[in-house]
Formats: sequence, structure tokens, C-alpha cells
Amino acid sequence: MVLGPFKAVNFSGWGDWEQDPLKDRSWQWRLNWLSFLSYLMAYHRSSENDAVLDCAREAVASWLDTYLETDTTYPFEFIWHDHATALRAEQLVLLTYYCRRYASDWAKSNAKFLAYVERAVEIHGQWLAKDSFYSEHTNHGLEQARVLLLLGTVFEGEQALTWQQIAKQRISSELTFSFTDEGVHVENSPAYHIFVFKVFLGIIKDYPDEVLGGLSSQFDVFAHKALRFITHILRPDGLLPPIGDTEQLPTSNMYRDAFGDMAEYQHLLYALTNGKQGERPPEVNVVYPRSGYAVFRDLWPSQEGFRNALHCIVKVGCSSRYHHQQDEGHISLYAGGEDWLIDSGLYNYSGKDPIRRYMRSRAAHNIPLVSDAGYDADFEHRLSAWEVTTFDESSSSPFIDMTLNVLPQVAHKRRVALNAAQQELTVVERFHCNDAQPREVILQWHFPQDKKISLQGNRAIISSATGSQLLMEIQGAQPDSLSVVSGWKEERVFSAFSTKANQLESSQLLQVVFAPSSSLEVTTRFHLTLSPQRRLAASHTQSSNGDSLEALAALMDRTGLWQHTLLLGNNALASRLGRLHQDKSRGFVSVMTDSDNARQHVEAQLESKGLGLWAQSLSLTGAADSEEGAVSEHALRGLKGISLLVIGTSDFSDEYLEALLCKLLPILLPRLAPTAQVWLADNMNVSLKALCQQWAERHGFKVAELAN
Repeated sequence: MVLGPFKAVNFSGWGDWEQDPLKDRSWQWRLNWLSFLSYLMAYHRSSENDAVLDCAREAVASWLDTYLETDTTYPFEFIWHDHATALRAEQLVLLTYYCRRYASDWAKSNAKFLAYVERAVEIHGQWLAKDSFYSEHTNHGLEQARVLLLLGTVFEGEQALTWQQIAKQRISSELTFSFTDEGVHVENSPAYHIFVFKVFLGIIKDYPDEVLGGLSSQFDVFAHKALRFITHILRPDGLLPPIGDTEQLPTSNMYRDAFGDMAEYQHLLYALTNGKQGERPPEVNVVYPRSGYAVFRDLWPSQEGFRNALHCIVKVGCSSRYHHQQDEGHISLYAGGEDWLIDSGLYNYSGKDPIRRYMRSRAAHNIPLVSDAGYDADFEHRLSAWEVTTFDESSSSPFIDMTLNVLPQVAHKRRVALNAAQQELTVVERFHCNDAQPREVILQWHFPQDKKISLQGNRAIISSATGSQLLMEIQGAQPDSLSVVSGWKEERVFSAFSTKANQLESSQLLQVVFAPSSSLEVTTRFHLTLSPQRRLAASHTQSSNGDSLEALAALMDRTGLWQHTLLLGNNALASRLGRLHQDKSRGFVSVMTDSDNARQHVEAQLESKGLGLWAQSLSLTGAADSEEGAVSEHALRGLKGISLLVIGTSDFSDEYLEALLCKLLPILLPRLAPTAQVWLADNMNVSLKALCQQWAERHGFKVAELAN
């Protein structure tokens, strides 16, 4: 027998309803709400074999004979479970309808059984109508109300009308509670946002206005906002992020009939189809300060290269008890078609499973561990112990500031900021121990198992087999140690990742440990460098700031960087930059080559294009000795007032360029204008790029990125 996503188990006949062959509560739940009946009905419809319905009858009669006359004092959880009871009642209604509609002869010969089922459905309705049985303000409670409304329409009489009224009142209350005024579901999970939204949508579609009353209008008020959240939370690969109790799976498009004329639906369609249909959303970044989410992107690409976009999610705080994980302040990062910073996922719902306990804990998320600090015993404390203080949704430099007091002993402030043009994510942390007791802080960064992590002092290079790299650097307080752990051993979990229910794989945890202190301030920078293949794919997308020569010209216009451009390491760019200066009739370009032959070649190209007045070529011959690495002032004679330094990589090897820059940059420093900017090729080696960035930032020069 197969139930849902679970593997097959040996079936020896109906009767053992409390079995647990897979040690999984979800499997027991599915068995006891008779989820298999839908499959039996479908099989009978295709085969017309009444033996299939005989099997269904045996199963239902076995369950009803054993449990129908029991109550909630029965010790097994899933007999009168809030959610299972509702779903089982629905299955029994569908079975009765199916048999009478599509198997009338079988129904006539089994009339006594079907009458038994009707009585059982009525008893289920009586349970669902009880206030004491109703799980108010949860997705379980919503399902109870939905099925009670169904029962109120399939039965007749005063009891049925009462059930309808109770169900509608509860659905209205659930609708008000389930979503924040920002249109985000409160159960801490993108998957449950979609699930509950679809439950409401199904109710609105299934019943006429005379039954629903004002529910339809109430639903329309928040539907626009709920669609918008789905649009932004979807990853560029079309999957849901495994945040909270969410599986990393695609979601279906069942919204067109209800919302096809809404602009929000067209934006959602763009995200669902990877830019093939619909309309590009007008905003790149969104923050939900009251719901506890921020979603940052570098852009909304066109169809080509859609999956290579950068997507960062910040989960700020917990909004309700249901499906919560200890993930306040968590950060996920997807870019270039692959995962970088990851959440750990769902795995299962078994509270006794050590891996499930890990998945819900702080240890499984990209948030700090603090020694001798824990959550308040009263869960309600968590609901108000976080706050989004400030944020910016701008397309180029979004950020979110949050205050996290979920650990009462420690005040934690975290800023997450994205520089879209530079593909750089910055995380600023401030910790203060409220009792002045020194505490150890461990920053946690989880990466997929397919990444190679190389530790270099107080920084790390995370490399992908695709050739893309993520450089992590630590500024401010310096850690005692950096280390990497992965996998699990027996009940001890170091780092694990689950994309689907009951599936598990190892992941990697980079731990950054700081010695005990009563206060701490540290900045972690993540700089992404995509592989040439990913950059090529991304080059077909809508350009982001700084990714085109036109963007560079616009920037030079805004900042007045037309005096003197110095180009190093990419001679092919010389003509285009020279043309920019010529078009503006301002300033000129100096191009540094590694030999006289190269210099002469560049000069010939410039002259042939009529750019001799706007660009000049200098040779480094004699300036850099390949053995000694010396740099001569003579080769730089005449260079001054440099307003823009552009460093490329296409003409020099990484090793040569690194050795050259180590000697050249100090000599260039007095030749750069105080307001100069430094532009780096986006395909530069991550270590080399870090060298240039650190030098520029140390001397107060703004750094940006230029696509080759």
C-alpha cells in the first residue's frame, strides 16, 4: 500500500489502523483520514471493476466499526484528530456520491452500507460543529470549517442550516486572522501561505453567493496582496524556498479563472512561467515589516537567463505558533541558477525525530547561536520579540534593519543589505548582553553539499562546480576561529538539508566563533562572482545598474567622471571607452598594456577609429619585472587626475595581474582624484576582486562592477 509521498508498505488487510510501519505521524494521519479512497474511486472509474469498491467498503466498515462510537478520550491521536476528522468526513461524502452517481448497481446492492456511511458523516458533522472540537485560527480549523460547510449543504433540515451558519462565521474569522494586513499568511511558511490561500479560493469557487453571504467580498480584499507575496517569494527556478515547514517544490497555477483580470495575477504568471507569460512585476524588492519577510532581487529578467537572477529572502520573525521554526533573522541566498546560503527545510512532522528537532532549531538556520541564552518559556513572548525598524525597497540598494529580542538575555540587531550591481550581500550584527554577562557568539552559515569551502584566515571562498564563487569576508570584530562541519551521526545533527518530506541530504555549516563578550559588532560581506557561462546567460536579461556601457556612461554623466579614465587589463574596451569620451568631447582614456607590441597594436586600433585624441596607450615594459615584481615610476609618467580606474582581466593572467596590482596600486594612489571611482570586471577572480575592493574602500574610493 502506498500513501501520498511515502514508500510502499506491506498490506495484510484492513484492521490495524494504529500501525506505524514507517515511524511517521504523517503516514498514520493519511491512513486514518482514509486518503486512499480517492485513489480507489479513480481506479474504479477507469477499470469499472466493482471489486475495487468492495475493497473500499471493507476499509470504511472496518474503521467505522472500530471507532465511530468512541470519542476524544480514545488514546490514539488520529481517530478524532481535528484535521483528520474533517478530511475523513469529506472522503465519506465523496465516496457516497460517487457510488450513487457512477456505480448505481453496486450502490443498490450495498444500500445498507451507504446508509451506515451517511450516519457516520452526520456524526462527523456533529463533532465538527462543536466549539470545543474546533481548532480556531489554524489551517486545521479552516479545513474543519470548510468541510462543515460542505456537510451543511449535502444534508437538509435545521441541523444542516445551523452547520452552514457556524461554518460561515468560522471561515470569516479564519480569513481575518490567517493573513496579515499585508496579505501574508501567519503560519510562518510560504507553502502554507499557498495552501491556505487555495483553500479559501476553493470555498469561494465552490459555493454561490447566496450560501457565502459576504465571504466573497471579504476574500477579494486581501487576494491582491496574497498573490503579490507568492510572486516575490517564488525562487527564480520556480520553486518555493524551504523556509519554515515548506518543501522546495513548484506550485501550480490555479488562479487564472478567479484573478485573470488582475494586474497581480499577470505579475504572478511572469514568475510562475520564468518570464514566458504575464507581465514583469513593477517592484524588484519587497519588505513586509509586520509579517516578517523581506525579498530582494537584482532584477526581474526576461525569459532568457531567468533562472540566473539573484534572490535573497530574509525571514525576520514568528507570527503564530503553527509551523514555526526558530528562524528569526534567517537569510537565504540563491543566484546564478544555484543555492548558496540555504535553510534546512521541513523533513517531517515527527517531534520525536532528532532530525526534525534539529530542523526547527536555531542550529538549522543562518542565525547566531549565543551561549547561555535561550527562548522564553512562554511562546507568546516570541510573537512580539522582533521588529523591523527601518527598510529600503529601492531597486539598487535594498536593506532591512531588525531588532531581535527572542533570546531575552541578548539584544540582537541585524541589518541585511544588497548591492545589486556588485552582487554583494552585507550582514551587520550588533549584540548586547542585557545582564552584562560575557557570552560566546557563533555566526552560522549553511551551504549546500555541492559547494567547496576554502578557509583563508578570516575569510572563506565558497566555490561551485559551475565556476561561480562566493567570497565571505569578516570586518569589525575578528573571530577566534572558522570551521566547517556537515552531516549527522546517530542523533547528533551537524548540518542537514531537506527539499522534500522524508528526504534528507547532508549540507555544510560554516561556523564563525567569537570569544565571550558582553557586546559585539561584526560585519559579514558575501560577494558573488558568476562563472562565464552564468554571466553569458545573464547578459541576455534586462540590464541592472552598472551592467552595460550605457549604464557606465549614465553614471559618468551623473558623477562627472569624464576627466581621465585609466583602463588596465582589457584592451578591447579601449575603443568603446574612448568613443564615450569622444561623444562627450570631454577627458580621455589611458590604456596600460604589458608590452610595446601590445601598446602599438592598441594605438593602431585607436587611430583607425579616429580616437587618437581621446585615448592613449602606455606600456608597462620595464615597469614590472616578472621576477622581482618591481614597478617603475617612469612607466606612469604623465598619469594624473584619474577620475575612473577600470580594472579588467581579459589581457592578463590572474597571477600576473595580482602581482602587478600589489605593486602598482600604491603608486597609482596619488594619481587618482579624491572623488575617483574604481570599476572592476564582473568576471574577476573572487580573491583578486577582494584585493581591489579592500584597497579602494580603505582609501575612500567608491567601487562598482562592469560587465565585460
